[in-house]
Amino acid sequence: MRPDAATFLGRLRATAAADPARIAVAGTGLALTYGNLAGRIARMAGWLHRAGLAPGQMCGLTLRDDLAHLVVALALMRLGCHQVTLASHEPAAMRADIARRAGVVAVLADRAEDAMPGLPCLLPDHAEAAGDAGLAALVPAEPTALPLPLLVLTSSGTTGRPKLVPLSEPGLLAQSVRRRGLGRVRHRPIGLEYNNGKRFPLFALANGDTHVLAEASRGIGLEAVCRRFGVAMLGLAPHQAETLLARERPVAWPAATRIDLAGAAPGDGLVQRLKARLTPEVYVLYGTTEVGSVARAGPAEHAACPEGSGLVFPTVEVAIVDDRGTPLPPGATGLIRIRATGMAERYLDDPEATARAFVGGWFQPGDMGRLLPDGTLVVSGRADDMMMLGTVNIFPAEIERVAAAFPGVAECAAFALRSPALGDIPVIAIVAEPGATPDAAALLAHCRQRLGLRAPRKAVMMAALPRTRSGKVMRHELAAMAARG
Repeated sequence: MRPDAATFLGRLRATAAADPARIAVAGTGLALTYGNLAGRIARMAGWLHRAGLAPGQMCGLTLRDDLAHLVVALALMRLGCHQVTLASHEPAAMRADIARRAGVVAVLADRAEDAMPGLPCLLPDHAEAAGDAGLAALVPAEPTALPLPLLVLTSSGTTGRPKLVPLSEPGLLAQSVRRRGLGRVRHRPIGLEYNNGKRFPLFALANGDTHVLAEASRGIGLEAVCRRFGVAMLGLAPHQAETLLARERPVAWPAATRIDLAGAAPGDGLVQRLKARLTPEVYVLYGTTEVGSVARAGPAEHAACPEGSGLVFPTVEVAIVDDRGTPLPPGATGLIRIRATGMAERYLDDPEATARAFVGGWFQPGDMGRLLPDGTLVVSGRADDMMMLGTVNIFPAEIERVAAAFPGVAECAAFALRSPALGDIPVIAIVAEPGATPDAAALLAHCRQRLGLRAPRKAVMMAALPRTRSGKVMRHELAAMAARG
């Protein structure tokens, strides 16, 4: 049997023993203590065991309800089963493809219509798991040895086919250490069917904190849920923060709630606007699906280096290399390489992508950046987003930093239009603040004064930036929209 400290359920048990009344999961009309939650997980493990699931099997989860998803995910770890989310918001063909590639043997769902062709579909009995039946009759004895359960996450691929990222339970626990000390009560308004939505509560529980379910903030506003539950740390994707700032009525932000931005690079004016209108306690996390959190910038780091992504976490190592893999000196811009405890080591069923991204024990996310002498990481942008205007290298982030400071700009994104003669022509897409009408000519002059040859040649006004579900700007879509006129 693996030591309790090496499992999520073991961490839950330890917290329950030390502080039985501590709340693990909260929501509308819900307050589950660590002991309550451990009991539900154990009973669900018994139900899944009796349904025929065995250690080492891969299960697909199509569970929309966050509490149900969390209990089943932890129960599968308890049984030594692997798991991958087959998200209900994804097309059926994509879910089927992920299930086939991951080797799913059964689908756990909350609706019979979520079944996959050729696979058994189990509808877990959540009422039984929430009951108080005797554990001895419902839960299988814990075996002396179990496979290390894998949590398979999906990551975007350049071909539109998701990459499958296997992370072991010990690896996830190692990643959770980087999320300690962020506040006893945490909330992220995104469901567990998303990668960040799933890791967020797992990390909170591993650290003995309280996770407030995403449903708690539906219909009442983020500031209200933070005040009601005493949220100390609110995790937001940048597009969610932009939506919060776009509200017409001013937000009375709870003084005890800090904001963590993660999932995509924030527009350069976003952090400053959050600080000015809501709270000075704004943090930005840089990380990847494969590694987890890499660096964090808080108020002090923003003051010292506004464009920086903060200091790298102690259990993470970052190197900057050229395109041949040769390390570059501090301050030089190159490819970012990351090595960390708990990181993934490969992609499932994709040896070519594995060979490109996992090199000699390092992970290469495809980002460009530089390390300053004090250890601050500055991320310039995606290597494949870099523009080449003649012989001049231009990163979208440097244009966006300047454009975001122009009056009336709420959001912006730089992209390239291809010219056979000149190469990449930089363009800036602008979303105006409510009631504002930024002058395009003045904006371009503002950029030229500060960027010279790296300035955008055209500004395009838009109602909203096209984004992926995780909040990342789709620059290729911007280019296609601009090309269509």
